[in-house]
Amino acid sequence: MHNKTAILVIDMLEDFITGALKCERAAATVPEAAKLLRGARAVGIPVIFCNDAHREGVDLELALWGEHAMKGTAGAAVTAALGPEAGDYVVEKRRYSAFFHTELDLLLRELGIKTVVLIGIQAHICVQHTAAEAYFLGYDVVLCTPLIEAFTEELKTSAIGYMADMYAAKTVTTDALLEEFHG
Repeated sequence: MHNKTAILVIDMLEDFITGALKCERAAATVPEAAKLLRGARAVGIPVIFCNDAHREGVDLELALWGEHAMKGTAGAAVTAALGPEAGDYVVEKRRYSAFFHTELDLLLRELGIKTVVLIGIQAHICVQHTAAEAYFLGYDVVLCTPLIEAFTEELKTSAIGYMADMYAAKTVTTDALLEEFHG
C-alpha cells in the first residue's frame, strides 16, 4: 500500500484543538498523530494538511459555526507538534470536504496516490465529507481510527461506521499503519 499512499491530516488546527471550536478529545491524539507522521515521512509517504482557511464575512460555514480557522490567523494554524515540515503539502479549504473546490485531487493524482489515510477532526463533519469525495473520485479510503475525533464518542463511532459502510473505508490502528509502512 505505502508507495501509492498519502496521509490527509484534516483540520488539526489550533481553533479545533484549543480555540473557537475546541474539541476536548482532539488534544489527546496529537502525540500519536505526530508519531504516525514521523513514520510516514521517514518512508516517503506524502503528508498533506487539509486545513480550514475561512474568509471573513463570505464563507457559508461561518453562519452555522461562527468564526473559526479564519485565514491568516493563529487559530487557522496547524498545531505546532504536527508540522507542516519541509516536503509536506498544505491544501486550504473553505468547506467541510478537503476536495471541494481545492487542488487536492490534482495533487494526489500528480503524486500517483491511490489510497488516502484520513486522520483529524471532526469525524462526522470534515473527515466524513472528505472520505465521501475521496470514495466518489475512486480513491481507497483508510481511517486511522485512534487519530480521528469528534465532540463525542457516539459521533465518532457513528461516523466511522457510516464511512466503513458507505465508502468501503478500511479502519486501522496507528501501530498497524506504521508496521505496514516499515514492513
